[in-house]
Amino acid sequence: MTMTMTKAISLDLETLGTGANAAIASIGACRFDPHSPAIDNVFHVHVSLENCQRHGLAFDASTLLWWLGQDEDARRSLIAGQERAAPLITALDLLAAFIADTGEGAELWVNGASFDLPILANAYRVAGMPQPWKFWAERDLRTLKNLHRGAPIPRDGIHHNALHDAIYQARLIQHILTPTEESET
Repeated sequence: MTMTMTKAISLDLETLGTGANAAIASIGACRFDPHSPAIDNVFHVHVSLENCQRHGLAFDASTLLWWLGQDEDARRSLIAGQERAAPLITALDLLAAFIADTGEGAELWVNGASFDLPILANAYRVAGMPQPWKFWAERDLRTLKNLHRGAPIPRDGIHHNALHDAIYQARLIQHILTPTEESET
């Protein structure tokens, strides 16, 4: 029997707000198979906060204060990313290409259905670009974690780095959805 890899993307944003109109500081994603340990490609782009502001995306004081309270690695990653940040439209184009390269029907996993995807959808709207995913492909890790309490795994990388968070999310999804040898007997 041949197994085909389920196409999925784990996606994470770092933002300077929590509403759908939030300015996006970085986008991280990885392609993975939810039912095996395969992660085959990664995507990471920093987005110019000044350019986000020109497109009408917003910062909020509470999120800025939250960032100031994060550890030094997270703050440094956010600030250093702005030195090489892409304009919003470029970042969204690159993400759309990454999603398209994954293939038709790919699942798009985020940690909270009401955060990352509404912010991205709004960014595509204000940039005058089509949203590169279908609503039926949206998946929510927060719900999956709630159904499988006790499934946490060790974490690598910088917390609140979009790429590191996306990879962690993919590994957690794989941990939950991949049957262990014990559960198969």
